[in-house]
Amino acid sequence: MASIVVIDDDRDIADLVAVYLRRDGHDLHVAHSGVDGLAAIREIRPALAVVDWMMPELDGIDVAHAVRDEPALDRTALLMVSARSSPDDIEVARSAGFAAVVSKPFRRLELLEVAGELLRHAS
Repeated sequence: MASIVVIDDDRDIADLVAVYLRRDGHDLHVAHSGVDGLAAIREIRPALAVVDWMMPELDGIDVAHAVRDEPALDRTALLMVSARSSPDDIEVARSAGFAAVVSKPFRRLELLEVAGELLRHAS
């Protein structure tokens, strides 16, 4: 199906997201920092990147700005998965280039529905 990069410094969350999406038939690459995740996005050019907000060094908002600043990555859809989910936080995420936000803790079906919708629009 689609190639997806998951970026979350919480290894358990990153692995859980990867398991859900892999079971749905996608090719996954997992990174545990914004720096490593951005490098993976640049190399793989995935259809979707699932990104946590709060990470050391390079947070999810910084990752989104970097991705949106590179024309070669304009087809990569961005999905924020974060505990930060107030209306103001969602507005900041959307302004940075995220197409959708899923709040932690999330339900498997919710994650799959939102990811699937973004992938349908990306293709």
